[in-house]
Amino acid sequence: MKIRKYLAPDMKEGLVKVKKDLGSDALILHSRRVRRKGLRGFFTPRQMEIIAAVDQKKKESQASPVMLKKAAAKEKEMTAMADELKELKNMVSELSTVASNSSSDDKTPGLITKKKSSNYWRNYLEHHDLDPTLLEEIFNEAEEEANVPGRMSHTRMAEILKDKAARKINSSKGFNARAQIFIGPTGVGKTTTLAKLAARSSFSLNEKVGLITIDHYRIGAVEQLRTYSEIMDLPLEVVMTPQDLFKVMVRLESCDRIFIDTAGRSTGSDDQLEDLLPYIDMLQPADIHLVISATTRRQDIGFITERFKRLKYNRLIVTKLDETNAYGAVLNGTYYTKVPLAYLTDGQRVPQDLKLASEVDLAGLLWRAG
Repeated sequence: MKIRKYLAPDMKEGLVKVKKDLGSDALILHSRRVRRKGLRGFFTPRQMEIIAAVDQKKKESQASPVMLKKAAAKEKEMTAMADELKELKNMVSELSTVASNSSSDDKTPGLITKKKSSNYWRNYLEHHDLDPTLLEEIFNEAEEEANVPGRMSHTRMAEILKDKAARKINSSKGFNARAQIFIGPTGVGKTTTLAKLAARSSFSLNEKVGLITIDHYRIGAVEQLRTYSEIMDLPLEVVMTPQDLFKVMVRLESCDRIFIDTAGRSTGSDDQLEDLLPYIDMLQPADIHLVISATTRRQDIGFITERFKRLKYNRLIVTKLDETNAYGAVLNGTYYTKVPLAYLTDGQRVPQDLKLASEVDLAGLLWRAG
């Protein structure tokens, strides 16, 4: 198995490089738009980063159609992501203007009236797409502590609000069950997150790990997880029906931890969600991770968390923190689900870009640019 990373102005040129280097039977593992490092990267166009692999034992006729279909889908996904990031950049720019105006109106350096400070941070958190009801709860709880004579600095008000926000987040400290199931809508990074956690469990915790996929709907899904399993030298089982699970679990009975990948489900489809229930019921007891993207709007997070409740999730994972400057999804997700936040991911690298939620200043994410 040969794995390479490529940078190109767009997907089309990137695929030319991949084909030239690895041949037409290469498999695209990941692709995303990235900036160059440093200040110069901010003013230059984003490049397409492509991770590709090739198994020279496979025939060209087997890999090429999959690669081309996946490349076209990824190009469409990258375009939509670029539009979202542009909107977020505009939001941050507007926020900077508010901060500048607030500072110029204040005659006492570092200190302003509590009302101005409160309004400033309210506007700031609204730009992070925080749920309005949650926002009111945080400010109401902060009001008594902030009710002191005189003026107040932005920093002190931020400390009070951050403390109240932190109390709204419950986090877990790792695995509880042998079976680790990953569910969620399409495109949130379930398979990559599973691979990161499997690598952590196998290499860092020295556990014997097995992989199962019941994602036989998405083109290339099984192949993607098989590639990870080969790289990490972990057994992989493909399950087509709930009845197959019993035999598979017997074959993996020596494993300390089993990670189960599922197909991304359409949030609006009752039938697709119901299809997963028999699998989940047979795998109990299990840690069932609902995976959502940090780029998801709060209205959609509310819809997703409500629809997936029937699948009995008891953990939350927030992915793609590296693809947004607004972190309201972290608080919104825990507020809507009422389950512990288990992990955060902030990149495509396996297993580096993975963080245990209990070891992260979660509320502090909102004040990174404050």
